[in-house]
This record gives sequence, C-alpha cells and structure tokens, in this order.
Amino acid sequence: MEQKIKPGDLDDNSNYEKEGVFTGVANNVQEYTRKVKYHGERGHGFAAEDANHLDDIFSGKDAQIVGDDNAKNGADRLVNGQEIQTKYCRTGSKCVSECFKEAKFRYYDRNGEPMQIEVPSDLHADAVKAMRDRIKKGQIDGVTDPDMAETIVKKGSYTYEQAKNIAKAGNVDSLIYDAKNGVIHATSAMGISAAITFAISIWNGDEWNVAVKNAAYSGIQTFGITWVSSLITAQLSRTGIEQSLRSSTDWVVRQLGKDITAWLANGMRSGANIYGAAAANHLSKLLRGNVVTGVVTTVVLSSVDAYRFFKDEVSGAQLFKNVAVTATSVAGGTAGWMGGAAAGAALGSAVPVIGTTAGGIIGGLLGAFGGGTVAQKGAKAVLDEFIREDAEEMLDIVNDVFAQMASEYLLNKSEAETVVNKIKELDMAKKMREMYSSSNRKIFARKMLTPMMDKVTESRAKIIIPDMKNLMTATKEIVIELAAA
Repeated sequence: MEQKIKPGDLDDNSNYEKEGVFTGVANNVQEYTRKVKYHGERGHGFAAEDANHLDDIFSGKDAQIVGDDNAKNGADRLVNGQEIQTKYCRTGSKCVSECFKEAKFRYYDRNGEPMQIEVPSDLHADAVKAMRDRIKKGQIDGVTDPDMAETIVKKGSYTYEQAKNIAKAGNVDSLIYDAKNGVIHATSAMGISAAITFAISIWNGDEWNVAVKNAAYSGIQTFGITWVSSLITAQLSRTGIEQSLRSSTDWVVRQLGKDITAWLANGMRSGANIYGAAAANHLSKLLRGNVVTGVVTTVVLSSVDAYRFFKDEVSGAQLFKNVAVTATSVAGGTAGWMGGAAAGAALGSAVPVIGTTAGGIIGGLLGAFGGGTVAQKGAKAVLDEFIREDAEEMLDIVNDVFAQMASEYLLNKSEAETVVNKIKELDMAKKMREMYSSSNRKIFARKMLTPMMDKVTESRAKIIIPDMKNLMTATKEIVIELAAA
C-alpha cells in the first residue's frame, strides 16, 4: 500500500489571470511614456489635456486624444466630433494669446470653423474677455460677433493649479487622477483575464455557472493587481527615476540596430511610422516604462508572499524563489508582449480585415502568454536545483505521518486511496503554509489527517468477534485438514 501526496496535488499556481496582468503591464507602460512629458516646462499642459480627456471618458462622451500626431495647428482632443485645443497658462489672456500668431487665429477645424479652446476653469471668464477683444479686432476669420467668444472658449474641468499638481507626484490631485485613470486600464485587463479564464474553464469541462464564477474571481484579482500597479507606476513616472534609467535604455536601443528599433517602436504605437532618432527615443521610453512597470508589478504580485514570510508561513529561501520566478515571468511576459505586438501589428497591416490595432493586441496576448510561461518555467527549473520548496518539505512530513497512521488505523488499499483523495480536496497550498508556521509540524499533520481517518473507518462493517467455541471448532478443522494432507 504505497499512497503518497505529491507536489502536483497542490493548488496549481499557473492561473490565467496573468494574461490580463500582462495586458495591464502593457497599458501601464504606454501611460508611463505619456506621463514622461509632464517633466517638461509645459508638462502641466499635457496633464490638463489628459485629465480633461479622462473626465470626458467618465462622462460617457466619445473622447479621443489626437494631438500625439503633432500636426501643425492640429487639435489636442476630439470630443463627440468637436475638435478641441487645450491651453493651460498662468492667465486667461495668456491662454488666448497662445492661440494667435501675428494677430491671426491659428486653430480651425476640418470644416474651417474655429476650434474650441479649452482653458482652466478658474480663468474662463478672463479668457472669454480676452477672446472678445480679439474678435472685435477682426483677428478670427469668419467671426465678427464678440458673443462667439463664449462658444469658442471652453471651460475646462480643472483649475490651473490642479493641472500643475497633476503633473507632479505625491499630491492629492495627481493621486486622484491616477486612481481614476487606473480604473480604465484595470477594467481592460480584467476583461481579458476573465475571458481567458472562462474559456479555459469551459474547455476543462466545468459547468457554465462554475466557469462564470472562475472568470469573475480571476477578473477581480487582475483588476486589483493592475489598478495598484498602475497607480504606483504613474506616480513614479513623475519622479527622477526616468532620467536615471535613460542612459541604460538608450544603450540597449543602440545595440538593437535601426531596423529592429523601428520595427518595435512602430509596432507599439499608433499613427504614422517613425524612424531614426524618433524611433530610438520612443523605444527607449518604452523600455524605461517596462523596467519601472515590471518592477512595480513584481512587487505587487509578490506582496502576498512577503506577507506570508512576515507571518512565518514561508521561509526566506521560498520568498526569494517565488519573487525571482515572478520577476522572470513578468519580464518574459512583457518582452513577449512587445515582440508579439510588433509582429501582430506588422501582420495586421498586411491583412486589412485584422488591421494593425487588432493585430497588435492579438500578437501581444500570444507573445505575453508564450514569453511569460516559458520564462516562469525556466526560472523555476533553475531555482529548483538550488532551493527546495517549503511545500515539498511539508509534504514529506505529511506522508510520513500518513504512513504511520495508516498502520495504526489498519487501512487497506481502498481506504488509503479514499483518505488521499480527501486530502486532495483540501486547499493544500494554504494547509502547507499553516503547517510551516506551526510549532510542531508532525502534530499539525496528525490533526489534519485524523478526521479523515476516522471518517473512513466509521464506514467499516461492524465486526462480531467469534467466541472461544467457534475458534476451537475452526482450529480442529484446520488440524484435521493438515493431517490429511
């Protein structure tokens, strides 16, 4: 009777919410590269543009950032079809003067009408007055009525000081903005994680309602991880860490060569293709974003392991191993996403039905899954040679106690198998952590196994011990049979 609990009987940690996490990482990297612009002299202007855009999104409007194409005199934002230029300056009159060159208005939409000029909410009245004066002077083509200033000048959702705060780290305004923005990225990651988990559950033969619950649980986990990672990454993007990493990522990009650099850079962005220095700068920013986002995501994912270490539920060696495997998985997943997205975008551009955007997403998901899984398994295989799992040590104790108790309870093979199956129904990963932190692990194992042993033996048939007369009769029969032989 050789019955044992094996490491494979523990909870499977290769859960599919990591696919959603990799999506969140990719989104957070893009956000990191956007917020790098906040460091500049006019960084609060970019912050105002992003913050007002986010407010429109949460208001249910069809809003897009369109200023990234750097088109001359082009719009910054497009809201419900209305082209908008955002101007956040120290005074309302300065906001308006920025819209003119040589006494001529600069911003007209595709229909030849003046664009809306979005200004700080606290400077709106001053800006309207300044725009009235400009109209009276005939400086806006096709506009003669000074009252049109009310239509042209749009009141932003944020004050000038709030926009400046959003461009900086560590204040209430920037934290609120990052928290709201993180909800969008976390929701996207949550949806992908839930969809993949649902599909896997159905393919594994789970009932529909069970698959839905699995998907919801996975989605919730991914949402939390992505949201926290997004918030921390966004705050770090406003600090000096950006400059400290620049020389390193610039060196990496130079080693890649111009062709690969352009391929990766264009695969990870929308709009017209870029080459040369522009592609190198963009890819270098993406790499810095990957470094920061990867570290933050690893810390967030490893927080539970750290908590268990401080509760003395896992060893320091186990904590190191888990963090190393997680870090490698995140690095492999994000690298896979970048390569997969670039390849997918290239393929999508050649197939009109797919398109570059969808191709990039599909390629990114496949690349993240492959890269993350391979990296995780590789790291675990290497570390397994040096660090033994805490759980395996605990399972050795469980197996020793199990063998001892099986002898005490006189278990037959079928009964032993029944107990083993009952053990597998437990949350074994949790039990092994509790066992690790217990003062006497053998006693813990015995207490865990005793109810199962009792349950199995209770179902045994009741035994009526034969009396002495029966035993003597049986003995006589055996002696006669042996004599006859």
